[in-house]
Amino acid sequence: MQAYPLKSFAFMELAALAVLVLLGFCYVENAGVFSRHMIIHIALMTVAAPVLASLLLKLSAKSASVSTLFAAVTLQAALLLAWHSPLGIGLAMKGHAGTLLMQATLFFSALWFWLTVFNQTGEHLWRAVIALLLTGKLFCLIAVLLIFAPRVLYGMTAMPIELADQQLAGLLMVTVCPITYVLAAVVLISRWFQTLSDTQSNVTSTAVAAENSSWQSR
Repeated sequence: MQAYPLKSFAFMELAALAVLVLLGFCYVENAGVFSRHMIIHIALMTVAAPVLASLLLKLSAKSASVSTLFAAVTLQAALLLAWHSPLGIGLAMKGHAGTLLMQATLFFSALWFWLTVFNQTGEHLWRAVIALLLTGKLFCLIAVLLIFAPRVLYGMTAMPIELADQQLAGLLMVTVCPITYVLAAVVLISRWFQTLSDTQSNVTSTAVAAENSSWQSR
């Protein structure tokens, strides 16, 4: 997986960007400070981070262990939940320092996550698939909460958030994130099946060659 081709992932990123732009144009009247925060961190976590991770793979040929993958998944999930709590959103909206801290921590945790996912090789690709699906599910759960909450969840922030703005942020999240995480999992499943097929073919070829050699020696 170290040589994971960028082209296999490019169409997902283009699709994610296209959805962001389309929703931005369609619901521009509802866009507010919360939606803009959401657009930035979706772009960083699901577009910039995986693209940069795929480029950084060339610097390392070592496969990531299961403990490293678990740590990366846990850190990203913890930061995602923390920054989407009322306290986290309140801190992010106090000023530029809070916003920068939020976006930087989410981006670097996502970068580590994608690096460990892309570094799962051969028969270990299933671990990356599970990590992607669990993370995508977490994104969707947060997004659904934002969309269907009957009231504003972050009413005590420095910048008041309107319900329409909160719902738009959730809509952006639930629409864009599965494009990246689910389709990335589909690509990895395809590569995993191909690896299993190649391994089985090699085993069969070796067995046939051994049997032919045995017959020739008789």
